[in-house]
Order: sequence, then structure tokens, then C-alpha cells
Amino acid sequence: MFNVIPEEHRKKFYIIFGILCVIAAISGGTLAWYTWQSSNNTTVSFTVGGVDVIFDAGSDITSSKLRPVSTKEVGVEKGYAIEKTITASSPVTAYLNLYLTLETLPNGLKEESFIWEIYKDNALVGKGNFKNNNQGDKITIASNQKIESATSTYKLYIWIDGTNFANPETMQNQTFKFVLNADASDQEPATETISKLLFSNSETMNNDDSDGNVRYMGANPNNYVLFNNELWRIIGVFDVASTNGGATEKRLKIIRDESIGNYSWDNKPSGTGSSTSPEGSNDWTDSALMEVLNNGAYWNRTIGTCPSGQNGATTSCNFSSIGLTEEAKNLIGDAVWNLGGTASYISASNGLASHFYGYERGTAVYSGRPTYWVGKIGLMYPSDYGYATSGGTITNRASCLAKEMYNWNNSSYSDCKNNDYLYKSGLKQWTMTPASSKSSFMFYVNGDASLYTSDRGYYAFPIRPTAYLKSSVYIVSGDGSQDNPYILTE
Repeated sequence: MFNVIPEEHRKKFYIIFGILCVIAAISGGTLAWYTWQSSNNTTVSFTVGGVDVIFDAGSDITSSKLRPVSTKEVGVEKGYAIEKTITASSPVTAYLNLYLTLETLPNGLKEESFIWEIYKDNALVGKGNFKNNNQGDKITIASNQKIESATSTYKLYIWIDGTNFANPETMQNQTFKFVLNADASDQEPATETISKLLFSNSETMNNDDSDGNVRYMGANPNNYVLFNNELWRIIGVFDVASTNGGATEKRLKIIRDESIGNYSWDNKPSGTGSSTSPEGSNDWTDSALMEVLNNGAYWNRTIGTCPSGQNGATTSCNFSSIGLTEEAKNLIGDAVWNLGGTASYISASNGLASHFYGYERGTAVYSGRPTYWVGKIGLMYPSDYGYATSGGTITNRASCLAKEMYNWNNSSYSDCKNNDYLYKSGLKQWTMTPASSKSSFMFYVNGDASLYTSDRGYYAFPIRPTAYLKSSVYIVSGDGSQDNPYILTE
């Protein structure tokens, strides 16, 4: 897609890219100073839909000082600023991605207090810290930025947060070096294509969770996508980070329409990993099913063994024709999956879809369990199941969302399950979410539509793999119907 364009063919309109390097010191501080610099000038040229684009990363930042500050604004007042520019021949729509490649990142700077934020026209479009990064990482700091006007201004702040400065002794006398780079595309990302449908499809789409995520709902909405040479469904468009504490970006969340088979959530014997009983553990980060989906037979599209039964029992599983293809894996990105849970969920005061949306992003877990996992293939959440209903003529959506999912099997609420494409009549379905009350409890959707916890992770229930696609994925063709599903590429 990208071609180098001769200088004489370049015409100009300007998108100004500014970097504000936050480098001021706390007044009266006694800490050692920190040095950082950018790499050599980086100029990248490419063609976007016939438009010549130049990204100029500007001049080096050298011999600058970086010490903790109370806020980034304090640093700006005393800081050093340079301008970066992007030029193109005419103001047409394009989608810009900005990156930091870390040439030098010593272990001493891998801290939550070492922060970056990026703003477009004074609006925050990305944020993160360097705690979980390594030298050589390429960090997407802004993705799919829609460029329509002749001028937009971006500002990147990098600073040490003096209000959350845990390890000053390890951060002293360090050197931080990076390359700032960019690319762009004339293809509208699938996330934007799908999000725009919300305004004309109110009967089959919603954005009424607390974060305004765009979701599909109803008995059979047009959310089919041909993925892995089989039908999957688009759950919605979500703001997702690929590293803990990293920048979020809008990404499609998809789920396989049919189960890949019945397997245990976890069945490790007592004393193996996080398991303390023959029923298995509700720690997804070392669950037997997670291994199959992300490292084992399903991920590798092979024949293997899958967990089924207590005390580590297995069964043969053949994924040689339904496991993930290389093409499918290339469209999936690492994501931070939330692992918060709850112990109480059987009433309207604690068991609604909105409650679970909060629990999943919370910190209520069984003693010692993690609150997040970074990986590629997971399962749906209870909140995904709840928000996927459109309700019906007797019980509308609002009434369904005001009813605890534990009692969705109530005959008076049959409209809730019957108009929910994630419900599979008669089938139990494991979800991603653990219960916080016991070491082996996790939530599942029962075949009668109610949401329960099971105290036996070794039960073999239907598994529907779920993934967050890369933000760069776009739609090639299709209308989302079952007969004409969306075709995706990158």
C-alpha cells in the first residue's frame, strides 16, 4: 500500500504534529537527573489512495533532562518543544497511525510512573506507561486517526509522575531513546464502519453500557463475519489495550457462532499451578482451556488432547480442520482481558448485565487471583450475553436489562433469551468470568438462559472462542447477513 514518492511530485497540505517533551524538575528535588533522546531524523513517505504523504519526525532531542513533575502541565511550562509535520497533496480522508519504537529502555524505567499521553486538537486519543514494555517494542500511541481537514495538531507528553514515584533509586541516571514514526491508510477501519451503522440500526444495535461500546443485539442481527473460513459473530466495538496500562484503541470483538466442542474450563489436579482441588481452578491465566485455545491444538490447528473431567483427565480433540488458520491468527491482536468477578449475583440489585460489566472490570477475585490476562483467545463475558438482548413485544429491552440474569429462565421473561443471538437453547456455555467466592467457581450461561456459577471447572461445556481483532482490520465486502457475511482483511 505504501510507496516512496519522488520529492518533485509532492504537493502540500499541513497536519502539524507537535511533541512537548515534559522534562522539568520538581522544585527543590534532590534526585539525580535523567537523560533521554529521540533517534536520528526519521522521514517516511507513502501513498494513501493516490495522495502523497510525508511524515517528518523532526530533529533529535538531545541532552535534555527528565525529572519527576507533579503534572505534565508543569513540565510543559519549563520544557523543550519541537514541531513535527505531515504533508500531503490535498485534504482527503485518511487514517493515521503513530508509533514509538523503543531503541533504549533500561529496566529502571519500566515503571507505572513513567507515562506518555497523546492528544489530538487537545482531546486525549491515547495513553499508557512503560511498565510492561521492553527495548525494541513498537508501541502504537494513536491508531486510525481520521484525517479530513487541512490541519490537525498532535501533542505527545512523556514524563515521570512525581505523585506516584515508587522507585526513584532505580530510575536515576537512565537513558531513554526512541524513534517516532507513522503510517496511514485510505481504508476505513472496520470499527468505524460498524460504529456508523448504529445510527441507522437502532433495532439491532445499541451503545447503552456505561462506556458507550457499540454492540449488536437481537435474535439474529446482521453481525456475521466470515472468519477462519467459518461463521463468527461481531459482538461489538470496544476500547481495548494490548498491554496492561497501555493505550486503548477501538477493536472488533468477535465470537464463533457455533461451539468447537465440549471441554473443561479447568481441571488441573490439586497442587498443579493455581489449582487447590480436583475440581480445577478459576484462574484463567493458567487454565487448561486457555492453553488449548492460545498455545495448544486449537491455536495450532492440529489433533491433540483437551481437558475433560476432573483431576487432569483429557479427551482427544481434532482441530485439524476448525483450528485457527495462519490468516485468521494474523488478524487477532493481544488484548487485556478483564478477570474481575463477584460472589453475589442473584437479585436485581447485583445481577444485571450492567452490574457484571462493572464486576468484570473490577478487582473482586478469589484470594491471589489476577485481575487481568493478556492474550488472544478468550470467551464471552456475562455482560456480553446480557447486552446482546433486544427484548420483545411482551418484555422489552429495558425490562430485560432490569432483570437479574440468574432468573432469565423465568417464563415471564422469555423475550430476553429468545431475542439474544448469544443464547443457544439447551446448551451450557462457559464464560470468561470467575466467581470471587471460591477457588473453582466460574460463570456459565445455562441451557435455560439463566446465568449460574459452577463449582466444578472440570465440567465439559460448549466452548465458543472469542477474540479482539487488530484495529487495522477493515471490511472488504459483505453486508453482515448470514448469506453474505462481512469479509475482513488487514
